[in-house]
Amino acid sequence: MGKYFNSKSADILFAVLLGWFAWNRYADGHTSIAILLAVIAALNLLSFAIKLNIDRKTNPKQ
Repeated sequence: MGKYFNSKSADILFAVLLGWFAWNRYADGHTSIAILLAVIAALNLLSFAIKLNIDRKTNPKQ
């Protein structure tokens, strides 16, 4: 299980979870909290992209 759940998959999982919470907060009328959660979810996606880019540079396919 450790092979499938690494830091990159955790970033995706947290981004989806935070996006869901942001949508629920927005639907309930708590716009400021929804924006905060959406920004944090976007930062998780950005960290996923950065980690993916680093992995591609350090482990190129032959």
